Amino acid sequence: MRCFECGGELIRTAGDVRMTKPDGGLVIFTGVPLNECRQCGEQYVSGEWSEKIGHLLRRADQLSAKETLTVPVIAVG
Repeated sequence: MRCFECGGELIRTAGDVRMTKPDGGLVIFTGVPLNECRQCGEQYVSGEWSEKIGHLLRRADQLSAKETLTVPVIAVG
């Protein structure tokens, strides 16, 4: 798979995904598996993880401000 922005090579990594709730609040998911471009640094979340994040974000209004959600990371390779 190549980067949609610059055509560079993608490598597997993990990082943070920041999402804004409808009320303007910020939700940060840490340790999310990503594909990152070696050339420009653009990051991509897989469809599977996008769905998981979407599910968690839909229930974000039920979370306290200090609650942490841990995303399990499985090494591939």
